[in-house]
Amino acid sequence: MNHIQVNAFRETITEKLRPLLSDKAILADAPYYNNIGDVLIWQGITDFLKENSIRLLKTTSYNTFTFPELSDDVVILLMGGGNFGDLWRWFQEFRLRVIECYPNNRIIMFPQSVWYQDESLIQKDAEIMSKHKDLHLCARDQYSYDFMVRHFSSNDIILVPDMAFCINEERLIPYRSRSTDRKLFFKRIDKEMSESTPDCIGEDTEIHDWPTIERKPGILWWLGKVCGVAKRLKSIKCLAALVYAAVDFMAFHYLRGKFVRTGCEFLAPYCKVITTRLHAMILSILLDKQVDYIDNTTGKLSAFADTWLNDIDTVTPYAKKSRL
Repeated sequence: MNHIQVNAFRETITEKLRPLLSDKAILADAPYYNNIGDVLIWQGITDFLKENSIRLLKTTSYNTFTFPELSDDVVILLMGGGNFGDLWRWFQEFRLRVIECYPNNRIIMFPQSVWYQDESLIQKDAEIMSKHKDLHLCARDQYSYDFMVRHFSSNDIILVPDMAFCINEERLIPYRSRSTDRKLFFKRIDKEMSESTPDCIGEDTEIHDWPTIERKPGILWWLGKVCGVAKRLKSIKCLAALVYAAVDFMAFHYLRGKFVRTGCEFLAPYCKVITTRLHAMILSILLDKQVDYIDNTTGKLSAFADTWLNDIDTVTPYAKKSRL
């Protein structure tokens, strides 16, 4: 249903990002946590690199990245998402450390939405980033692009769709055409939930957030424990590195695929999704579902929809009613 538009998004991503990539790269901040939306981005990045014959030398998270020595021809990749700014500050602080520590490596940040509340942090971040001469920042909506152009003009700024659109079709096909008559109100339960979210839901509409957020998976508990062991072994660098490598292996080969499948299986039965999460909207598009969206506190759903989704008639802003 939406395949023409999705293919156009993939072509745009390839056209804008492939020329920036060499044949070797690392991904420094993969999401080893319970937000399936960010894991969908990670899967899209992984499939994109494979399709374009980019050798992914290493994948780590901000917890397992040990700031190793890298040859100058290795491109450092940073995750896309909705954490550029100060709403989820620790992700931004990690990016800044990477940018400062690797002045001779090309660094590409995949498409992000921007949100700052503290204006003093904008200047601080811009000063650090301006010192890097080969830093490429991708925005995933027009608002974020315009913001970056105003405040981060020393760097290369690129407008690109979300990387989840690069998830390989073979991963998605099994979950299409499974719809029943069930409806879902996808209500986020974190600090990005807007106060304007409707509180009156029809009896025929189920209410959930991502399953991994409603109930923490055991794999995350295990990875957290192992990371704790590695931190206690930090004085024995070679041993700590081995433990972190085990975490990276499990996350890349098990967590990533499991969470993508969980997200697809979760949405597959619904004929309609009303969502306050951007990646529930994107995954609904990929699975050919009708979706209404309600903005989060930062307005990133409408910003993304206004930038990219005007030609997709299965996506509409939620019209407020007394009941869904």
